[in-house]
Amino acid sequence: MLTYDRAPPRRPLLSPRWFTDPTAHAVEQDALARHLPWRYAGLVGDGIEGDDIAACGDFLFRRQMPDAPSLADWLGPFTGDLLARSPAMDSPVARDAVEFAANWKILVENTLDDFHGSSVHPQTIHPAVDADWRQHLTTQRAGPHSRSSWKLADDTATWWGKLLARGALRRFADQDRYEHVFIFPDLYVASFYGTMVIVHRVVPLAVDRSRLEWRTFLPGAASGDAKAASFRRGLVAMLSASARQVIEEDRPLCEQVQVARAAATGPGILGWREQRIGDVHAALARIVEAE
Repeated sequence: MLTYDRAPPRRPLLSPRWFTDPTAHAVEQDALARHLPWRYAGLVGDGIEGDDIAACGDFLFRRQMPDAPSLADWLGPFTGDLLARSPAMDSPVARDAVEFAANWKILVENTLDDFHGSSVHPQTIHPAVDADWRQHLTTQRAGPHSRSSWKLADDTATWWGKLLARGALRRFADQDRYEHVFIFPDLYVASFYGTMVIVHRVVPLAVDRSRLEWRTFLPGAASGDAKAASFRRGLVAMLSASARQVIEEDRPLCEQVQVARAAATGPGILGWREQRIGDVHAALARIVEAE
């Protein structure tokens, strides 16, 4: 079994050159291909095959090292999270992508910042969670992987409850929460009310450019109700537009951070609730040092 670090990393964060130097970017990407045991490859149904492919439910991972631990050991406690969400993968409803003028690690930092909802998404994500979200936010970390979970606002939970009936939806879990599961280095899975699941993948394009791809899944119960089907189609359109709006709110912030990173004179300092970011930096530093 792998052992997992639970304390905040003591080592400094990555220097700015890992966000701005093309040579450093090439070294990093080569190191990730040679020294990362497993990497997310796609979903069942994508036509991905090979002796190096293993599945955790509907999530496929590629073995990149011959001496890699088992996939279950690599994923640790988050194996159960991926398995729990896999029943939703039979109901794809939308897919989208947005390019960012920012290093891929900045997109990862942004999504792992548990505080940015109230400042970057004050009209979208923030009102959906409980107003006393600091008291209802829980985080679990295991090596470079992590999960944060927020209690939904009562109005939001009631809204989702009504959608279940009107849209003949089904749930993969009985929970009134928004959850964010991150699998190092580039996969994160968001879920709402144990119903809607959005699978995100960060794709590095260049040292200062990346693409965020996401797929939305909204499980429906077997039903011949035409009204429920029509309602669900309208709901999908609304939720898809909302998902893109959230990403478009993230994009200018990430791009501003990219510009600022180029002017930085040293690595940053972690704040409270930013340990998930530090775990990623520490893991990347170890992988790059293995080159």
